[in-house]
Amino acid sequence: MKKALSKLKAPGRFSRKGENGRLLVIAGSRQYHGAPAFSILGARRFCDLTYFLPGDSSPTVLQSVLPLPEPIIVSEPVDADCVLYGPGLGKAKFPLSRIRKFKKKVIDGDGIMKLSRKSDFAGTILTPHEGEFRRLFGVPSTPRNVMEFAAEHSCTILKKGPTDLISDGSRLIKNTKGNPGMTKGGTGDVLAGLTAALFCNNLPLVAAASAAYLTGFAGDILFKKQKYAYCASDLAEALPEAYKKAFPGRKK
Repeated sequence: MKKALSKLKAPGRFSRKGENGRLLVIAGSRQYHGAPAFSILGARRFCDLTYFLPGDSSPTVLQSVLPLPEPIIVSEPVDADCVLYGPGLGKAKFPLSRIRKFKKKVIDGDGIMKLSRKSDFAGTILTPHEGEFRRLFGVPSTPRNVMEFAAEHSCTILKKGPTDLISDGSRLIKNTKGNPGMTKGGTGDVLAGLTAALFCNNLPLVAAASAAYLTGFAGDILFKKQKYAYCASDLAEALPEAYKKAFPGRKK
């Protein structure tokens, strides 16, 4: 885990707006309109620009996101370094085919169930929980299975659980940070948003492992302060503190 964190890129001294990550979030539906807001909260401090494309046109989806100043609302996929696809999509019919042209994708939640062909997996980060992993691959998420399916499908898997399992098929990283307070609704959306933001400018294993660690660390910071009495938005707000404490000697 420390090796992955040490490779996490920081913005260059002379970089300009947009050079440190442009993220497109495709999420939300009439059923689950809060998910994109939590994803954007997780991402917004770790990339330069966030574009939001609703999974469907429900006004409640936009209402959940519009209080946030960061996202740029779009009606079609726009040029971005990474796409986050799936949080809260529910029954929205936004097809995966519309984002196949993007090289970097994080596929989460309902988006995972839209994967239908092997080429859709290649180069992506998948963020399944146990149930999603079983439905997708037909087996439990043992460390061996996570590695084997990541290798077979040329993707990186961040399998969420009490111990997160992260693999690109050749390496396996275990993340033990976090606590049961992170079972609150929306915490997985925060993790997906952070993962996608970091993936903009980092290798997939580095982005996935670092996001899992920082999100779990943020949860542990909150637990130390207030036990289990925190929610997904609190988790997102604690990410900067977790990031700062994870790199105490970093100069940039």
